[in-house]
Parts: sequence; C-alpha cells; structure tokens
Amino acid sequence: MTSPAGPRLSDLPPAAREAVAALEADPRAPVKLVVVGGVGSGKSTVLTAVRAVLRTSDRPVRSRPRGGEVAEDTVTVVDDAHLLDGAELDQLTELAADPSAGVVIATEPLAHHRPLRQLVTALEREHAAVALGPLPPIEVSRIAAAALGVPAAPELVRALLSATAGLPFLLRPALAAAGDGVASMRQAARFGLIERLRGFDERLLDTLLVSSLSFDLGPDDVAAALRLSSQEALTAVDRARASGLIEPAHPLAFQRTLHDAVAQVVGAARHHDIEVSVLLSQLELSTLTADLALRLAEHGLRDERLATALTDLAGRTRGHPARTARLYRAAAEAGASAPGVRLADALALTGDCGTAGRLADDLLTAPDPAERAAAVRIAASVALHDGGAEQAHSLFEWLGPVPDAVIGAAATIAAVAAGDAAAARSTAQMPAPGPPTSTARAASGLAAGLVMTLDQPYPAAVARLSQALGTDLGQAMALPDTPAALVTLAALHGGDPVRARSVVGRAVHTDGQRESEDATFVTRRHRLLQGWAYMQDGQLHAASAAVRAAGDPGPHRRDALWAAALQTAVARRSGDSGAMQKHWYSAMEVLAEYSIDVFTVLPLGELWVAAARMRQVERLRHTLDEVFAMLVGLGDPVLWAVPLHWAGVHAGILANSPDSVAPHGQALTAAAPHSSFARALAAAGRTWLKVLANQVDADEVSSAARGLAQYGHTWDATRLAGQAALQTTDPRVSQAMLQLARDLKDAVAGEAPVDLPDGAPPSAAAPAGPSGRPAAAHLSDREREVAELLLQGLPYRDIGAQLFISAKTVEHHVARIRRRLGAESRSELLSMLRALTDSPTRS
Repeated sequence: MTSPAGPRLSDLPPAAREAVAALEADPRAPVKLVVVGGVGSGKSTVLTAVRAVLRTSDRPVRSRPRGGEVAEDTVTVVDDAHLLDGAELDQLTELAADPSAGVVIATEPLAHHRPLRQLVTALEREHAAVALGPLPPIEVSRIAAAALGVPAAPELVRALLSATAGLPFLLRPALAAAGDGVASMRQAARFGLIERLRGFDERLLDTLLVSSLSFDLGPDDVAAALRLSSQEALTAVDRARASGLIEPAHPLAFQRTLHDAVAQVVGAARHHDIEVSVLLSQLELSTLTADLALRLAEHGLRDERLATALTDLAGRTRGHPARTARLYRAAAEAGASAPGVRLADALALTGDCGTAGRLADDLLTAPDPAERAAAVRIAASVALHDGGAEQAHSLFEWLGPVPDAVIGAAATIAAVAAGDAAAARSTAQMPAPGPPTSTARAASGLAAGLVMTLDQPYPAAVARLSQALGTDLGQAMALPDTPAALVTLAALHGGDPVRARSVVGRAVHTDGQRESEDATFVTRRHRLLQGWAYMQDGQLHAASAAVRAAGDPGPHRRDALWAAALQTAVARRSGDSGAMQKHWYSAMEVLAEYSIDVFTVLPLGELWVAAARMRQVERLRHTLDEVFAMLVGLGDPVLWAVPLHWAGVHAGILANSPDSVAPHGQALTAAAPHSSFARALAAAGRTWLKVLANQVDADEVSSAARGLAQYGHTWDATRLAGQAALQTTDPRVSQAMLQLARDLKDAVAGEAPVDLPDGAPPSAAAPAGPSGRPAAAHLSDREREVAELLLQGLPYRDIGAQLFISAKTVEHHVARIRRRLGAESRSELLSMLRALTDSPTRS
C-alpha cells in the first residue's frame, strides 16, 4: 500500500499497479518509468502515488528538469511532459540516459512529437511504458460497487461503459448520478466531457469535430477541411488521437456524445461551417463515403450537394436494402426531392411494407409511366405479401400493357396467384421492350416457367423457372415472390424434395450473409419454405427450428399463415393435439383476413387435414371451395392441384367418410398419366384405404410407402407402414411393417436442422440439465421417447403407433422406466418423469 498521503494501490488503474508495487518493494532503486494515456486516464493519479512512495523513503523529488548538478537519489517526476518545450525534453532525455538518475514522466501518446518520442524511447529501454486507457468492464464493475456500496448489476455496468467508454474522469460524475437513473447518469457524463473540452484550444476542438465524424478521415482530410498545412494538420490529428477520445473501440453511443459535446462547445455556427467544409472537400476529392454522408445528414446538415451525393450513393448500394433505405431517407432529410420508387423498393425489401405501400400508392398517379409501373409492382408485391392476391392482380389489370420484363414477371406471378390463366399467358407472351439484359432474361424465364406449370410436365416447367436463379432478380427490387421461393414451391408441389431443399437452402444461406436487418421481406419466406420441406420429410425438429429462425412474421399475413400452418403440421405429426389446436386457430384468424391464392395450397391442405381431425372442416369449407374454383380457373393444373387432393384424401380418411375420399382419389388417378408424383399418391391413397379395411398386403404397402418417401413425404410413408402394422393380424407382417417404418424414419433421423435460430447452440434440439447432460440421461433413447409420449397422456397403442413398436413393447419399456426411477405407482412415475423433462427449463 502507498503512503497515506497518496492514493491506495487498489485505487490505481490496473496497468499501473504492478509498476507502483515494484517501486514500493525497492524505493531506493534507480527508477525510470513513463506513463502514457489520454485525457483523464489517471496519469496524474499514478504520479501522485509514485511521489508518495518516493517521499516515504525520503528520496528527493523534483517536478521540472533544471540545469546543473542533480542531488544523489533525486527522482525527476514530470506530469504532462507533452507540454514541455524541446529544450526541457532534451534535458530529460539526457537525464534518462544516466543509469543512476531517476526519471518518471506522464504524457499523452503523441506519435509525431520528435523530442517527446526520443524521451519515451529512452525510458522504455529500462521499463515498458505503463499504458492507461479505458477501464475494462470488470474494473468498471469494481469501481461502481465501491462507489455505490452494493454489487453493480450487469445492466448498470453496460450503461456506464456506453456513457463513459470506461474513461476514468467520466466515471466519477456518472456514478454520482447513478442513483437518479440511467438518463441522469448519461447526462452527468456528458456534462463532465463538456467541462473537460472547454479547456481545449480552438484547433484541437475543430480537429476533434472533424475526426469524430468518421475514423476514415486522416490528416490530409483535416487539412482540406480546416485549411491547414500538411504539418499543422498532422500535429492537430496527432493531438486529437492522443487525447484518447476518438478511439474506434469506444461505444457508438459515446462517439456520438463526443461529437455532440464538441459541437456544443464550438457553437452551432462553427459546427455548421466545419461540416460544410468537410462535405465540400470530400466531394472535391471524390472520397465521400456513405457513412460520412449519413453522419452529416443525421447531424442536421441541409445541403443540396449532400442530398445529391446521398442519392447517388443509395443508387450504388445493392444487396443491402436497409442501408439503401437509410441513404434515401437521409437524402430526403438533406433536401432531395422524394426518392419515391427507389425508397419504396428498399423499404419493402426490409419488411416495412406499410410505409412502402403508402409511398407506392402515392406514386400510382405519377405522370412518368415508368414510375407508375414501378409503383404498381411494389404495391402488388406488398399486397401479395400481406395476403391480397386479388388486389395485386387488379393493380396490374389497371396498369395495362407492361413496360418491361420485370414488371411482366411480377404481373404473371400475381395472375397465377389469383387464378387468372388468361392474364398470366397474355403477360408472359407479351414481348418486353428494352435490351435483353441478364435481369430481363431471368424475368422472362420466370414468367414463362410459371405459365408452363399450368399445362406442362413438372420437369420442363421447373427447368424454365430455374433459369431465374442465381441472378439479382428480386434482390434490389420488390417482387410478389422470389425466384427461389417459386422454384421451391414448384418442387414441393411436384414431389421433388431434393430440388426443393437445394434451392431454398442456397437462398437461406445467401440471406444469412446479409446484414441482420436486411431483406426480411424474403428471408422469412425462404426459412418457412425450408421448414416445410423438412416437415414433409419427417424432420420435425428441423422444421420447428426453421419456424423459430424465421422469427415473428408481424403483420405480414402470408408469412403468418405459413408459420401457423407449419406449426400445426408439426404438432399434428408429433401427436401434440393441444399445440395443433392452438396453431390451427391462429391460422384461421389469418385466413379470415386473407385473399386466398394458388400459392397457399400447401398450408391450406395441412389446415384441412388438421380440421378433419378436430371435426372443424365446415369452418374451412368456403376457403376450400374458393381455392378449388381458382384451380379450375387455371385449367385444374396437375402441379398445383395434386397436393390439395392428397390432403383431401387424408381429410376424408380422418373423417371416416369414403364419399369424401372418392373425388380426390379419382382426381389423383386422373393426374397419374401426367405426373409420377400423382401416380405415387394415388397408389398410396388406394393402399391406405385397403389398410384401414384390414386388407394389408405387405408388398403393396412397402411399394406405396417407399413411393411416398421418394417424393419427399417420408412422414406419410412411415404413418402408412405403422398403420399397416396395427391393422394386420399376422405377426410376421406386423413386424415387417414396423421394420419398414423404422427404416424410413432412420433414413432422415440423422439429419439435423441446417439453420437454427440466431443464438441457438447446435444442441438446441437436446436441452441439457444442470449437470450439462441431456435431461433424463439415465434413460435410453427409446425410453425417453416413450416417456415423452406417456406424459402427453397417450395410451400404449398410440405410443406404439408413434414409435412403430407394439403396445406390448411399450408396456415393457414403461415397466423398465418405472424400475429405473424407483417409482412406486403410476402417478409417482408421471411426477418423476415431469421433473426430469422440466429440469432444463428450470435451470
């Protein structure tokens, strides 16, 4: 511990404690030490401690270099050495070269002050410099606890670091105001910063003002903005950086506080003049960056040249719609005329459909035909995204002939979605003016491929559709749907799971490489389609992870409908009737406000099957009639109609209504010559009805189940095999069917979710208990599966159907679980199982 006259060792910055402790251990030794740090970093505190140690040992201490002889054992301790003139620094450098002399200095880290650098180098030969700077979080926490008398909460420490950047001279006033809340604490830190800045000279303040705009600005930029010579600017920037106030590592909130504080000290007029000078110099040098332009606009600079620059920068920003929208908005605030279509496009892609739609509506009466057409495209895209297919189609009907291929593709998507085959064909066949750019070719291919899905075989249609993949179509402008989503939809409807997972997987990967706030218009869509492919394949954990990764769809009805239907499907397949009902009713709320479209056949089919199980089909009757009429209006295309007929077969079976099954089975049979997928579904439907009638033919069931699995309906395939095992009276056939179900399930059991929700660990599907092991780790995997289903209240027969084992085997598993847990009764067994499965949540 230091002398009572000086600070305690624990009060010193962490970097200085070791050096002062070494001096305390041997205060008579020759000492050469340099303490380097910015404004208010604690340099003077360290030197006070050094002086206290030296005086306690009766060593002479002097605070300025003087000529003549130096008394023996005298130590020269100089604070703010960077303020000394060249002669005084040279004297200290000579003294530092004397092995018997003691020299201790504190200085700001000026890199371009030659005499000071020579002195620091001489001292560093004897002892590494003590570098002071922002305090780390653990030190801020310790200081806060000492000041408040109680342990500092993590939230308080984060707020302190945000307000003060960990700078010691700001921590004191901030902590003094901590009792009045975070806002008072931030204000106190700001006042403390302003008070310190008032002592700076004009040139340093001007340099800080410029440098705090962007860390990319160097001495030459400062020289151009402040009209300084190169040497003057180099010295000014060196002083600004040595202050420690403009470190890139400082929190963004503190960086903004610093700029505002400097602006307040120099005054509004000077602040405006300097920022205008920065703008003009950067424009002259052609070095204006988007970040700097945004900072200038956000500081309130209104200038036509800044508005023009922001508009140009926004036009060159591709792939980051959130940034594009921010630039366009800043341009408008800086005085530009409303960016209109380009801003609406960017806002739509970021998911701000409400604002984008309002902007597009305002532009529908624009005098420029191109602008009017683009407004229709955006408004229609927003409408379809929000479940308004009819509105989207009517917008293109109002527009009339399309002016380019991209508008034509959007019109075709809307026409197919609304069930208007004639309009879709007319728009797709209309020759688009303009050069055949890659985007135009992709748009034409997308439109032609969609029309081919109405009457051409799936392979030909998807090949044409896929020509739009790998282009920037839909990335820089809003479309009713993306090429990746449309190809995935076609693949899911066509029984091509490999193609569906490949295309949507690439789309999800591309989305993940964008900024977190970008392109939410399409990222949720892709995630949900990926989850749908997983669900059909029986990968229920992966499907649930995809829903979580998609996040909250908010007011966007299309995403909300798909998410609710996907969760309904997962719950039904998991045997969770409570969750199934909850998500089904959520989907029905969305449907009540939804203008149904052809692209919602898959979720509608799942809701139909769940409704049959819940005896609620009549609530869906109007919507089903509407979508079947829409399909008829399209010519009853095999590709889009087959999955809905398959859902109708399931719904009729669950409702125990052969009359309801017949028309859908006949439709699948009629489509069989045109689609191998329809042929497999038709065969599976016939086999399923025979199984329910106790007519189990092992070869027929095996063929039908494997056909379903081949076309991506692995879960349906395992159900068919499991149902056959339950319906047959032949034990050998039952075992064979159970083995078939297990084989089909094992084919996908090892596949994990490709994309988990942000922040979720890879083990998210297997929660760990307090010990880090999976819950109920002393049970086997099969026993845990049995236990989970037992807790849901399922009887042994239903548990066996879920797991493809016999009811007798389930009974044996329950008996073993009971013995392992030492349960005396069934109620005690259930209580112990609940404790085991709930423990990760509690921990």
